[in-house]
Amino acid sequence: MKLTSTPHRSPTAAVLAALLLHAGLVGSTELGGSSYPVGVELGYGDMLPPGLYNLAYYSRSQAASLKGESGQDLGWARYRLTADTISYRLQHVWDARLLGASVESALVLPFPAIDLERQVSTTLPDASGSRFGLTDPLLVPLRLAWQGEAINQSVALEVVLPLGAYDAAARVNTGRNYWQFAPAYALSYRPSAETTLGFKLRYGINTENSATRYRSGNELTLEYSAGYKLTAATSLGIQGYLFRQTTDDELNGLATSASNGRLVGSGIGNRGSANAIGPFLSYRISPRFAITAKYQHDFDVRNRGEFSRFWLQTLLPF
Repeated sequence: MKLTSTPHRSPTAAVLAALLLHAGLVGSTELGGSSYPVGVELGYGDMLPPGLYNLAYYSRSQAASLKGESGQDLGWARYRLTADTISYRLQHVWDARLLGASVESALVLPFPAIDLERQVSTTLPDASGSRFGLTDPLLVPLRLAWQGEAINQSVALEVVLPLGAYDAAARVNTGRNYWQFAPAYALSYRPSAETTLGFKLRYGINTENSATRYRSGNELTLEYSAGYKLTAATSLGIQGYLFRQTTDDELNGLATSASNGRLVGSGIGNRGSANAIGPFLSYRISPRFAITAKYQHDFDVRNRGEFSRFWLQTLLPF
């Protein structure tokens, strides 16, 4: 389709549509975890005015237990994971339109420091370790957003690039050594000037890890939020998500099981699921400078680590 120029628009009320943490956190999929930091975004369906934007993020994620097929604690002798991540997002909103929509591209570079204590039982080897470095970047080659009076919608293709540090023999890796391709749809609804409701639906398709012949199952995520503007600059709300693994983990083409020795949680295929919810507070200092703080806690977890997460997200004024 032909791209046509569009005049510069005034800033929208939404401030942060961001992606961040890509540290390998233990749960379902190979060695647990996911390439996508579910729960990080706000401003579903919204888009900033044309221009180049710099965003920075910090997150702290912690888990002290692993859950099995029925949500039971797996009772490992030692298990604790902490990941502190600093990320940079370069985001460009094009001064053009495609199919009647605004157009955006983005690249996210996350740098996690991971500290893992892991030992299944006192009779088995200690598998603890720590590592810092670049994890798998996330590329958004194209996101299209249609903005209306009360409803904003967007569609995107997101690609996780296997560029993070990875060694199949290492106890802790920052990269996961496989690609993920994910179509996504998002919507924001403003029933009033003060109230914003939104969600993002995303389906992540994972490729095989060529070093281990392991293929992590595909992932369906639904993120949602409800916010209220206390003042022109300050918003308070809740945000949460649902994570569901829709296909089995596979090793050498077969579903993971106790017999092939690659079962992280319990249950054939190691399918993970989790829910989370928590509050957020956002403060917009200027159209190009905003800060958001969020906290989320997992519940009803299956075949994954049960996490609590703190996010600090900033849109930088340069």
